[in-house]
Amino acid sequence: MGAVIGSNWLADGWTDLDPWWDEYADIGHETAIELANLLERSTDEWTNSNAPFDTDPLAANLTQTQLSRGPLQPGNEVEWSRWLAQLLYPSKALVSELFEVSVETPPSEVIREDRLSKHAGGFRRPDILVCHADRGISIEVKLDDENYRKTPETAALVEQHYADREWPHTLLLPKRQTGRLESIVDPSLETDSDGKRSLDWETPGPIRVLDWQDVTAAIRSVLRQGAAVDDHWAANAFLFCAVAEQHISGFQSEPSVRRLAEPRTIVDATVSVGVATSLAEQLTYLRESVDETPSETHLAGRTTNVPP
Repeated sequence: MGAVIGSNWLADGWTDLDPWWDEYADIGHETAIELANLLERSTDEWTNSNAPFDTDPLAANLTQTQLSRGPLQPGNEVEWSRWLAQLLYPSKALVSELFEVSVETPPSEVIREDRLSKHAGGFRRPDILVCHADRGISIEVKLDDENYRKTPETAALVEQHYADREWPHTLLLPKRQTGRLESIVDPSLETDSDGKRSLDWETPGPIRVLDWQDVTAAIRSVLRQGAAVDDHWAANAFLFCAVAEQHISGFQSEPSVRRLAEPRTIVDATVSVGVATSLAEQLTYLRESVDETPSETHLAGRTTNVPP
């Protein structure tokens, strides 16, 4: 039978927690307010950009039901990998933006799940191979799978089987998994002066580490530059961006953010506390894509404390 805790002890305990709760609630609420203003400014920029859309990808809530997750309804690594490959294949702009390379044409082909035999028996399947005439990019796609140690072996097999091309390699994973990556693999994750992260294995050498926010940021940039392949590609990319930001990065849609910024119930106020850290991450992410200086109308009189 569980012990009964005295009401006096509980009262004292809640009194000690009250200042912490108030401060943390204020942080979540103020972050939501700033994020709501930033999303409004972002939509203004989308309206004025060369993109074929007038709103930010986070303008609609795509987390409510499975049916609202888009035509592919991705739920695992294979489905996300397939969708990403669809976007990379016809778009030299996305390849250039995401991987920071200069390409004159779209990929000649994008190969998924190729079966590459190992000398000792068995095989590996690289998730995505983006191929040009004399170069390629291999991509290992990760969501919740933490089997990162097979990445260098798969990359080395790509170089052996496609020796006629130069192969930079990429490991793509959710940002939240970075800590697990560093605890699982050796060598350690290195960051250069440009902010590029890589794992420098002896074989096949450095493998660049990207997260899904790098992918969605690249798509945002391509769309706003007016560099979409065509309207169908643009619609597919816009939806991919919105779904990935909400389902992989855990970002809040604009309607949800506005509800947190102007809470009408205790539930709304409590939610802002629970997601305060992710709201701050979303704020940082969007700041990098919104160019305007905050207007006095949007932020007049507001002081925002963003948690570390």
